Amino acid sequence: MNARLTVHLVVSLVLALVLVFTGAAIGGPALALLGLVLWYVLESLVKALLPPAFLPGVEDAQATSAVYRGWAAKLVAGTAPARTRTPAGDAARLAAGVPLCMLSFGVHDGSQTMGHLLLRRTPDGGTALAWRGRGKNAGTRPIDPPVPTFRPGREQLNPTQARLGYTSSVQFGGDTYWLRGHDAELLQLLLAPKTSGAPVTA
Repeated sequence: MNARLTVHLVVSLVLALVLVFTGAAIGGPALALLGLVLWYVLESLVKALLPPAFLPGVEDAQATSAVYRGWAAKLVAGTAPARTRTPAGDAARLAAGVPLCMLSFGVHDGSQTMGHLLLRRTPDGGTALAWRGRGKNAGTRPIDPPVPTFRPGREQLNPTQARLGYTSSVQFGGDTYWLRGHDAELLQLLLAPKTSGAPVTA
């Protein structure tokens, strides 16, 4: 957890307590509940406006803009901070030297685990990829060569993953990764010159 995120969480917790206890002191449980609802709305809007550097990442990498989801993200979509939250905007961050990470469900040797794909800019201007597992599968391993095959017609059979938006299938060698549409488009934007795969569809 980075320092910016820690500060945000502490301030958010203090605000929640102030709103709840103030509401309880003024009008009892009903206003305490209203204070909690108000905190939830404010917290969601603030998180939707925070820059990526404030959000949880892996190692020293920042999350891609795919993490901005839900009603609050849609509500602030037209604001200045949200206008660059596109695959092209993430590609520009990577080109500027900011490592990126994207949450994914990876299938390796027939076993599926949750983890992150890590993206870094190479000295020659290319993109280096690595997979970092979670839990007992923790550890980082490079994906080399980073040449993907996009599978836009493949159906996501896991209803939970489909509901969360992991419906785009990308294959590297014998390993498959289920990504959100935004992240799959980002990979295609970065790696398309190295592949003849079909366009990605979310």
